[in-house]
Amino acid sequence: MYSMLSKKQLRDQLRQRRNELSFQEKNKASEIICKKIMGLSIFKSSERLAFYLSHDGEVDIRIALSKALEVKKACFLPLLHCTLDHHLDFYSYHLKSELIKNRFGIGEPDPTRETPIATKELDLIFLPLVAFDKDGNRLGRGAGYYDRALAFLKDSNAQKPKLIGVAYEFQKINSITAEKWDIPLNSVVTEKNIYHF
Repeated sequence: MYSMLSKKQLRDQLRQRRNELSFQEKNKASEIICKKIMGLSIFKSSERLAFYLSHDGEVDIRIALSKALEVKKACFLPLLHCTLDHHLDFYSYHLKSELIKNRFGIGEPDPTRETPIATKELDLIFLPLVAFDKDGNRLGRGAGYYDRALAFLKDSNAQKPKLIGVAYEFQKINSITAEKWDIPLNSVVTEKNIYHF
């Protein structure tokens, strides 16, 4: 269905489909996905986890974030640097954190109040996505924030952080043409399945 589309067309179609889901459909899928996430052995064993706050119809994983905080895990959220190099850093997040909305309307930690962590020190990162394929390739929004933050994984034998994509089942497609800078996922969790690559 999507094989002949450019990446831009693919992004546009899947983002539109995601945004056409009803509030109830999104909530139900997000709840199921969070239960699956919380059941993962890597979720239970990881100490330093990075989450994201959903935007543009993405799966909402705040239930899993709340659970991680409840069991005293160190939690982090991305802070986008909307400069020419489009990079992101991760900053601590806790129940009393005050979030500041970035230019996309996404809540981010206040870098003057929260503590940064080197990405390579994280055990597990949950990533939003627009599409994924059978090989764990991820199609994001196209700005490359996560690819830049995770570039060190390409050039090393680093065993962590593990990368888990979070998506609706309809976001799975046959194949994504991977670019040399793309970082593949270790797993993807949807409301229907858990995929390991």
